[in-house]
Order: sequence, then structure tokens, then C-alpha cells
Amino acid sequence: MTGLHGRWISFLGVRVASGLLAFGAADCVPAATVPPRLPLVARDTPPTRPFPYAGPLRGGSNFLWYTLGPGCDREPYGIVPNYHQPEVRAQVRAQLAAMAAAGMTRMSLGVHFTHGWSTGTVVDSGDPVAVALAARNAVNLLADVKAAGYHQVLFRLFPVGTINPPNPDFDPSQVNEYWNFIQAIRPALVDAQLPYLIDLGVEALPRDSDLPFIPDPWKYPRNANWSRAVRTLWQNYYAAFGNADTIGFSSLTDADADVMRSRVRHMRYVYDIGGGNPRYPATFAIDVYGNANANEAVKFTQYDQALRREDTSGALGWRDAPVIVAEAYYDDPVAAENLQAAMKGTGRKVPFLTQWPLDRGSGAPTGGNCDATNVLPPFTWSAYGHYGF
Repeated sequence: MTGLHGRWISFLGVRVASGLLAFGAADCVPAATVPPRLPLVARDTPPTRPFPYAGPLRGGSNFLWYTLGPGCDREPYGIVPNYHQPEVRAQVRAQLAAMAAAGMTRMSLGVHFTHGWSTGTVVDSGDPVAVALAARNAVNLLADVKAAGYHQVLFRLFPVGTINPPNPDFDPSQVNEYWNFIQAIRPALVDAQLPYLIDLGVEALPRDSDLPFIPDPWKYPRNANWSRAVRTLWQNYYAAFGNADTIGFSSLTDADADVMRSRVRHMRYVYDIGGGNPRYPATFAIDVYGNANANEAVKFTQYDQALRREDTSGALGWRDAPVIVAEAYYDDPVAAENLQAAMKGTGRKVPFLTQWPLDRGSGAPTGGNCDATNVLPPFTWSAYGHYGF
């Protein structure tokens, strides 16, 4: 697994960006015209901003579904799409309280969206009524998260289907709909009076073509549609809101060090706000799942090394940038030990970690959607807490 997003490549699958997808078919989609970006309003802010790092702070979980059905079915049970239902809100409040009592102080929340269809997890971003409901539900969810005593949230946007840039069926004409969805959801976070960061696209950071023997290889996307779409979204976001409240686009961590470096290097393209003028997030976020090819320590270290090799002077802000671990296996002592070792070995600052509800341990449910999500909330916080997260 290269980020666990190969787990969802069906019409109703909720996340459509696997390592194979990211490096295979999706990378080979021919270029198409994307809508023009919105006019930029130049901001006189530096490429990076100071980050008052203190950590690793205590983290928590990705909390997106309030229960699972048979075969670990998640589709009917998305929190944000269903939070207007009193019984759902009552159940989630109880789960939030239980997880706070277990020691969690931060959460990764989020919403899945696509164009033209919906499920109990996925919001139709082309339906103004559905989008408005999701935004109101996010307001109430964040109020309950704050009331439960949580200190911070990472709010993650999960594009699905043809609105998802890594998808080989991605439709570039839907970039503006994606941008409108961001604008509809963001006020809930701004008004919540709770520290937050926004992930503008889960595992949506693309890579360059890694062309040999050419200057500035970062200028050549592996998948032009994907790279142009996320750059357009970033230009729109930066023009409207700056870069202070976002991690940009989270990244999977590649087993191949050269692929990882090409993904990091391509950030020069992705975060260009126009005219070769990049403005980077001050904090990045990655998903780290160890596998037989590379464990968590290897993947984290390769990501750290790519940042340092591409920013040897520190001028870009990458060399010392804090990196949130947005996903890792659930309550996993092997992952926790590997990540702790990598942090010590690299000196990379990790503000916090949020586990994904997927147990890879002996006896964990498998098959069907259980290969994607197999743990019911409320979640525990044991292994990562023991290792200092």
C-alpha cells in the first residue's frame, strides 16, 4: 500500500488515489484545458512564515464515520453529511467525549465530495442545497469538537470521482466547482474559534516527470491535468486567503526515494502563485503507511531527505518545515516505533499525528471495505501516546 488510497477505486469508493494510480494511469492522462484561474491579488507575505513549533503535541484520529455496517461498509455513515440528524449528532458527541477521555486532543475531520452524485459519505458539490447543508453541519460539528475540549483540527477535503485530480477520469472543467466547495466549507472553520489547518486535497500532491539531464525538471508534470488543477486551486486559495491556515495538499509517502523526491521537487510548480513566484505552506502533511517494500521509518526518512536535498540552504522553508503525520495505521506500536525513530534520526518536527481507523494487526477484519477502514469509533489512543505522540 502506498498511502492506502488504492483501497477505494470503485464508483462508490470514497478515495480514488492509490500509489499505483498516482504513478500509473493517472500520471499518463493527456493534457486538457483547465478553466482560467481567478484574478490574483498579490500578497506581500514571505514564502514562509514562522511556525511556533512545540511538539509532538498529543494527536488523535481521523474521525469521518460514526459507525460501520456489515463488511465495514462506511457509505451511509459519513459524519458531515448526516450531522443534521439529531441521533447522529448525539452519537458523535458521545464518541468525542470518549475519545477525549482516552487522551486525544486533536482530530482530523473532513468531508468527501464529487460532482453529480452523493452517498451517505459523499456530498454532491454541484448541488447548492447539499453543499449548504454540509457547511451548516460542519459548523455544528466543529462547535461540538470545541465543546468536547479538543485543541486543534486538521480539516481534510476528499475529492472523489471526476472532481478528483489524481483520478484518470478527472474532468478539468470541474476545478471551479472544487474551488467553490472550498469557499463554502472554509467559513465554518474560520468562525469556530478553534485552531485549524485545511488540507486542500488528501494525497493530492502530484509529481514531476523526473526527466533526466534537463534543467529544472520540476517544471514538467507527470500528469499535466493533475498538476495544473492543484496549482489553479492553490493560486485561487492564496489570492483569496493567503497561506497561513492551510497545509496545501497532503502527500502520500513513496517507497521509491526517487519518486518521493520528484513529488517534493514538483512543489515549486504546484505552489507557484504566478510568474514563477512560489508561496509555500509553512507546515506540510503526509500519510505514512509502512509495507513490505518500505516501513514507516524508511518512508518518513526519504520524505525528509527529499525536502533537505531540494532546499539545502533553507531558503524555501522546506528544510526545517514541520510535517504533520495526517494518517498512519490505527493504534499501531510498530508504526509508532518506526516513526519515533525516524523523527529522532532526521530531527524533523512533527506537530502531531492522527491515526486512520485501519488496524493492520493480527485478527483485524479484512476483505471488502475492511481493507480500507475496519475500526469502529470511539477510538483508543494507546500505542502512539506511549511513544510520545
